Amino acid sequence: MKSLDWSYELHIIGTRPAVLSLQDFGELVKKFADLLGNTEKIHFGALRKGSARVLVKVEEDAHDDVFVQLATARLQGQASTKVVRMEEYLQTRGWHGEVRSREGNVVLTFARATAANEPELERTVQQMDTIVGKVIKIGGRDETVPMTLETSEGSYVEVNVRGRDLAKRLAPYLFGKEVRISGVATWKRDQEGKWSCTGMIIDQFEEPDSTPLSDIFDSLRSLPGNHWNEMDDPIGVWKKLREDN
Repeated sequence: MKSLDWSYELHIIGTRPAVLSLQDFGELVKKFADLLGNTEKIHFGALRKGSARVLVKVEEDAHDDVFVQLATARLQGQASTKVVRMEEYLQTRGWHGEVRSREGNVVLTFARATAANEPELERTVQQMDTIVGKVIKIGGRDETVPMTLETSEGSYVEVNVRGRDLAKRLAPYLFGKEVRISGVATWKRDQEGKWSCTGMIIDQFEEPDSTPLSDIFDSLRSLPGNHWNEMDDPIGVWKKLREDN
């Protein structure tokens, strides 16, 4: 193609022309044409070297129609079946991509395919930590006493109490008040990226402060040099920070 006369480029990241099968090439071109619309006015331009880059030329009288098609697809995002079909196809191949204009502007990105359901690596870490919950089971014959804690989120954590003396002090809390336990915790991340506590060696515990959050933040707002007194809903901000972490 003389002087690479083209209008739009489909840039596929994760493959290259030398290994791109004819079947995949055909499917990509077809889905690209569907995205652009007005297929009678769109012509194949070239397949660039490097990553697979499919160039197309849009006839002059169809420029506005194609622009509207791409702008609509961009606004609709996942609501656009044409975008979803392209993303799903790329995802099956482990690729991702984007549509660029001749001027170099990114018109569309197929970002969902970038994170193509690749499972995260399982990971286990140990760290000093605290957990708050209710004791629902405690007892055992060994020096390290097994205990089950139910958290406020409804999950159950199997822990071990270091020493019988500490276990005796925890026993009265069975099915009673919440306790805050501290020790070396084991956390595991699964393939979905979720972390969970799979165990803890408890060295100490205490009853959590039962003061209502509203009272705590009222006292904080009265202290000079902090920003809590500038917030209309400090409790809401605090909860949002906990969710983000």
